Amino acid sequence: MAETHERIFYEVMWRSWTAKGDSPSPVPWWLQQAFHRWSDSFDAGSFESKEGALASNALYRYWSMVGVKDHRQESLVGQAGEIEPVYDKYSVAFFLYEPASGALRLPQLPGPGGSVEQRMEAAHLPVVDTVFRTGTGFEVTQRTLATTVGVRQRDLVLNRLAVTAGAGAPRDGWLCVAVLPTGPSGFQRHYRGAAQDTDRRLTLLRYLPQEARVETNTGWGPVFDTPPESYGVYGNPDFSQDPDSYLVRSPFHELTVGGKLNGAEEATDQVAGMCTGVFAWPFRIEEGESFAIDVRLPVDTYSGADDLAELRSAPADELEAANRVFWTQKLVQEGVQPRLPAPVAHLTDLFRQTRGQLLVLSDGGEIHPGPTVYDSFWIRDSSVEAIACSLAGDTALAQAQLGTHHPSAFNFGHGRIGPCAEYGFFGRQHEKDDEEWDSNGQALWAIGRFDRTQGPGAGFGSGLYNPYVLDGARWLRDNRDPNGLLHKGWSAEHLGERDKPHYWDDIWGLAGLYEAARLAERLGTPEVGELWGAFDDLKRATAASMRWVLDEQARRGEWETFLPTGPGDVGRLDSTMIGAAAYFHPCRLYMGSKLGDDIDRAARCTLDTLYGHFVRGGYRHEAAWNAYGPYLTLQLAHAYLLAGDPQRMDELLDWTVSAGTPVALGQRAALGAWNEQHAFPIASDFAELPDRFWYMGDMPHGWAAAEYLLLLRDILLFEADEDRDPHLYIAPGVRPHWVPDGETVSVANAPTLFGAPFGYRLTHDAAAREVTVDIDQSPPHLRYVYPCRFGPVRSATSDGLTLDVTGADVHVPPGTRQFRVSYA
Repeated sequence: MAETHERIFYEVMWRSWTAKGDSPSPVPWWLQQAFHRWSDSFDAGSFESKEGALASNALYRYWSMVGVKDHRQESLVGQAGEIEPVYDKYSVAFFLYEPASGALRLPQLPGPGGSVEQRMEAAHLPVVDTVFRTGTGFEVTQRTLATTVGVRQRDLVLNRLAVTAGAGAPRDGWLCVAVLPTGPSGFQRHYRGAAQDTDRRLTLLRYLPQEARVETNTGWGPVFDTPPESYGVYGNPDFSQDPDSYLVRSPFHELTVGGKLNGAEEATDQVAGMCTGVFAWPFRIEEGESFAIDVRLPVDTYSGADDLAELRSAPADELEAANRVFWTQKLVQEGVQPRLPAPVAHLTDLFRQTRGQLLVLSDGGEIHPGPTVYDSFWIRDSSVEAIACSLAGDTALAQAQLGTHHPSAFNFGHGRIGPCAEYGFFGRQHEKDDEEWDSNGQALWAIGRFDRTQGPGAGFGSGLYNPYVLDGARWLRDNRDPNGLLHKGWSAEHLGERDKPHYWDDIWGLAGLYEAARLAERLGTPEVGELWGAFDDLKRATAASMRWVLDEQARRGEWETFLPTGPGDVGRLDSTMIGAAAYFHPCRLYMGSKLGDDIDRAARCTLDTLYGHFVRGGYRHEAAWNAYGPYLTLQLAHAYLLAGDPQRMDELLDWTVSAGTPVALGQRAALGAWNEQHAFPIASDFAELPDRFWYMGDMPHGWAAAEYLLLLRDILLFEADEDRDPHLYIAPGVRPHWVPDGETVSVANAPTLFGAPFGYRLTHDAAAREVTVDIDQSPPHLRYVYPCRFGPVRSATSDGLTLDVTGADVHVPPGTRQFRVSYA
């Protein structure tokens, strides 16, 4: 049953939407999508009513994000510039009022001749520009950025608004800022059976004119650099439960019918929590002139006159300039800098943007997979994110994650977690509650991989070996089911039911044990044999189980070869099979066919089965989410890269990049970021509407950002057989159409698993049908492989010496500074 505030919100939003022609109000993008093609279907397992699901924004969770590196709170920006400075508190939105016509000009409803555009500053800085053209000669530009102020470096969002006029006579208007109870993330997110929900309802709104600031409930709202000349706050003074009363007692209604605001300084709503305020600055400008205001939105806790003075202590121009300098230095001058030709230059911008997303999602070095419902720590996500950061050059963040926060999740207790021992398990409450048995493998894998990139001189792995690596590996050895596999659980909800075991856990366990044993070898510890024994035992059990499943499927007449999600799902050909992609990426079990040649062939066939059944542009995960999976699409693309099919890799990458900037009903939904899911209606511009609800998580999704960083990096270079025959692939995923004649691909200072950086420049001479590669940096004693994608190889030279050529892969000896490849 819907709660009172959910029912009222549902009715008020519906009625606002249907009355938009007569009395417009700023109905946000996500509500417009829901109303465009309404469905009564909702997730009854998570929400108690359709009204509760709507108030929670269950279906259209798209927005942009700004934030401060390594700080706790991220801020959201909606498609029309709505800003949610603190998740689940309040939001602000801008609009224009034209007194001469009595018209409201809302970016949520741009109307005939109007438009709204958004972009990231410089295509990659975490600054969101929103441009609203009214269609009546006005243009409003909003620049939104997060920064710090004062000696304590506390957070705020700086919102800079400017309106300009087009040709014609002087124009009059009001530039307005609204304080709203609903924002990009929703109105009130309430899960069925949740032990604790954040109450977002706005029950008190107060304006303090002497301080030119707003209070929202018990915290600070907007602080204005210039006090508004007109204002009004609106609530529900008579405790009405009639939705129409909210439509009438509204600043948007009063401006439309009366041309004024009520001038009230305080409003309450103890029924629905939908207090609203509008603050207005009248202006008169001529062609080419502008009128501007600055609004500061506190993110950290501020209190008292001293804090107010500190909040205002730095001029807005200085804050913006310092923010630009910081992020430009961090994203453009530090870390790995891929240089790509014009046809794919946007991939470099996206590389920088996703780096910035992970830096913002880090809370004091603890990387979280999202800014709202996923603003928490998971071993699984953070392990992949940390390695992505390390290989992108953000070493300090990876060091903090793996050296501080992973060990803090190691359990020293002697109780039980379901069927498993507590001692030696990597995981906090998330992992314990859902029995996520993949986490130990992921932690050991990440610690081992990072130790490799740091090199022996750093001593990173040595500092964590005992007890974390050693006893974490022993936990994997000692906590398995009678068949030798990891126990049933819910390691990743996209793999299937929690009452079944999943090969995903075993694949990760093997990757972790492999890295633990190799670390022991590098350190020369006496447990080398013990750790290899644990690896071999899990390898035997996993391979035997997979062989039994494959034989049983063949016995039942299944003509396609595929590995299902686990041994409890024989013959289950659905999208949960995506877990098998981990065999290739990130776990690299295909190198050396670690589970046997027959399992390797089955894993490769599984990729093709996945592609044939579940790829329609991107990976459709209908079995669990009823939506596309952007990060799953990137995982599949990465698997194809490593399996030697760069064409399919390129197709999947191209879809995913486009999915980061989808357009629905003429409005861009995101600016180069992905939710964990991508709704079919948004992906298809409403050409496809499922007949049942779908799931959406959080965005920007940190794991998706990490997968993009890892894929683009491995497109440019990746290591192979680092423990037996160390070599490195150069440009293995660079496609011919990426590099026109005379263009160059390059990367410098790229960290590698060999403990030293690598850099090269590849230049294409189309007329001569020749590729030249100059190697600028390299770990010592390393040979190279160049898979030529331009055409069949005719000849190759290394520093002027002729190389033997067989097939498309050109093998280049250690020490080479330049090699040339001629193709047919």
